[in-house]
Amino acid sequence: MNRLIHRTITEFLRDTYGEEFSRIIRDDRRNMVAPATPVTGFATAGLTLAAERLSKPLPDLYEDLGAWLTRIEPLRRLLRFSGRDFNDFLLRLDELPGRAHLVLSTLDVPPLQVDVVDGTFWLTLPRFEMGWQHILVGLLRGMADDYGALCLLSVQGAAIHVEICDNRFAEGRHFTLHGAAATGIVP
Repeated sequence: MNRLIHRTITEFLRDTYGEEFSRIIRDDRRNMVAPATPVTGFATAGLTLAAERLSKPLPDLYEDLGAWLTRIEPLRRLLRFSGRDFNDFLLRLDELPGRAHLVLSTLDVPPLQVDVVDGTFWLTLPRFEMGWQHILVGLLRGMADDYGALCLLSVQGAAIHVEICDNRFAEGRHFTLHGAAATGIVP
């Protein structure tokens, strides 16, 4: 499992910031005696080093990782299968940990609670982990674009607030139930 997460982070850094930056982070990580922050869940030393080198807040880097994940076609298809529009997608988001477990049983996706109050969505991770929360914000941002929805996303404490301004703001990406054969999760 750790190798899959490490590979995903490596590919994200390479795709987003280039081969040279990815190599620098890989070399920095190899030279470390121990990470400066505890390595729990997705709080990996590689992302922490990348955030420091980029002078970018770590939560922002997690969000970028989440948005990047939605560009991986097999994962996008798994997510997109959750609903006909972004509203349906959000209503079924509490099924995500179970779906992830079906695909990769060793991935410990924390449970999600979805509440709708006055037409806005509140997503809560009962087992709060900053990394997961911000990866989820990035996933939501990417999927809103995929569906063509315009929404406002904000992190408020342990919850993510999602307000859909227009569910059909733009034309969403094409989606059918049958897709091209996939060669793997990480390109």
